[in-house]
Amino acid sequence: MKFTAIRAALLLMLGLGCSAAALAAGGRADAAAADGADLLVDVTAGLPGAKGFTQEIWRYDGLARFAAADAAAGASSAGARQPSSGNDKAAADRTVGTGDQYWTAVNAATGARYRVEMPRELAHELHRLALQSGVTSGDAKSASGAPADTAADAVLKGWSDGQDTRTRRYDNTAFPFRAMGQMAGGPNSGCSGTLVGRRHVLTAAHCLYNRDSDVWYTIAQTRFRPGREGTCGSDTCEPYGAHDAVWYFTPESFRLSEDNWTDDYAIMVLGTAPGDETGWMGYVMLTEDALHDYCDANTFSLGQCFNRGYPACGLVNAPVAYETCKQGWAYQDATACHIGSIDSTGSDGWKARFTTNCDMSGGHSGSAVYTNRWAGSNNVVIGVVSTESCRTCAAKDDFPNGIRRLTPDVLDAISYFKSAFP
Repeated sequence: MKFTAIRAALLLMLGLGCSAAALAAGGRADAAAADGADLLVDVTAGLPGAKGFTQEIWRYDGLARFAAADAAAGASSAGARQPSSGNDKAAADRTVGTGDQYWTAVNAATGARYRVEMPRELAHELHRLALQSGVTSGDAKSASGAPADTAADAVLKGWSDGQDTRTRRYDNTAFPFRAMGQMAGGPNSGCSGTLVGRRHVLTAAHCLYNRDSDVWYTIAQTRFRPGREGTCGSDTCEPYGAHDAVWYFTPESFRLSEDNWTDDYAIMVLGTAPGDETGWMGYVMLTEDALHDYCDANTFSLGQCFNRGYPACGLVNAPVAYETCKQGWAYQDATACHIGSIDSTGSDGWKARFTTNCDMSGGHSGSAVYTNRWAGSNNVVIGVVSTESCRTCAAKDDFPNGIRRLTPDVLDAISYFKSAFP
């Protein structure tokens, strides 16, 4: 993204990355992309018990263009309008049918681009099988120590009401925080992401693809470092290593639109599996009432929804009140994330976006809004950070940050790609 661009919302993203050993699902190498061949994909590779499925054909769609090596990935845009509800480019695409999902797949090493038609019934059935097998519930692995109290070392700061209440976090190697990480990241660029599988990163679509210039970010610009604590470049700062992407997946509707953020979510498949060591978070959809029940203050709780992201410290709205922003460190609001509006109906009929009061800035894009109380005490993702509507917000701006809510289409897509790329 470019910080100079004037657009409909302020993007909270930053990042870039990928590996040269890019393999298609089912272990088939992507060499066919060189001559423009379609790709045959076994979408049940991660669900060996699944029967009666046919392999999916991904239609070759040419070669993707990549950003320049020195481009600022995850840059922010300026403006204060809410995301629009229209999708002019998608409306002009007469091949898009109702009911099914269409995704753009890019091999991050070769640049081969495919159009993926995801039949809704197939995707939903794969998600149902994933639920039955426990794939969607997350995996803490051998978690050492319980998650820290989010307010234990917090000093109030606040951006949602004109102040910044984020604090630097020192517990990034505890679960679930070690399943969260930074994508590339520099003083003026970068994004955040969350492992929802052993090598599957859930993030924002604008962290992988720049609509302004119609380019995809490079492998180096999306490199994922889970549990990162600083920029020293060694195991001290990158306790679980740095991991390159093999595949980028974004909803086609996001790529075809100019200013619609309804489908600003994406899945990045890594060439290695850091989740085998860090574990990964579960993912669920909550009804509107449940969103408020989990996240908002009530008689029994001050809220149990949170966000943790990796800000770019060179930006004007980076954390400043408690201490000078430290590059490569995770920051989290001292208070829980409460819910504002819920709107922007998606293709599955669910309202796709909600606003929150949690404080964020450029670099938080792609990070998770999550609850640590699902079914009692499980950590699950309920939304993906997308946009903000103001930089330094006034007292009246209680809910300035826009989140892509996890809805049936999102859950089905995660399970589809996790099954295709186990």
